[in-house]
Amino acid sequence: MSQYQRILVGIDAVEIPTYTVFDEAKKMAADHGATLIIAFVFDQKRYATLQRMDPKGIERLRTKAALYLEACQEAAWAHGIENVETVMDSGAPKKRLAIDLANRYQADAIIIGESGGTSLERLVFGHTSKAIRRKANCDVHVVRDNKQTT
Repeated sequence: MSQYQRILVGIDAVEIPTYTVFDEAKKMAADHGATLIIAFVFDQKRYATLQRMDPKGIERLRTKAALYLEACQEAAWAHGIENVETVMDSGAPKKRLAIDLANRYQADAIIIGESGGTSLERLVFGHTSKAIRRKANCDVHVVRDNKQTT
């Protein structure tokens, strides 16, 4: 097993809390003594209808996500991980996690859940995890139903 220094974990901080993914990321960061970067990519296109119906809805979702990221950071510290960073970004999660954030934070591993988006989005656009695995220049660990795949 290689020694990871900077682990980027992609979480869903708005719709479905990603406890299994986050728990796996905490464990891996603790095992490696690595910095943990907890990231949420806000896909604003996904919430375009909400923006039209409720102009303040997007801001409420961002506030909810920021609070969740803060709670995750505190949980990571409580787990004994000393170096924890959080980031909330906007754009297409596939590209932002695999390329932009991984490069910006010099991640040598990315941990993500198996799927993202609705069933229809996965059918039309494909699984986020598969796209990240193809695009990333570092190791990608996909967590599925309490199981990890690489």
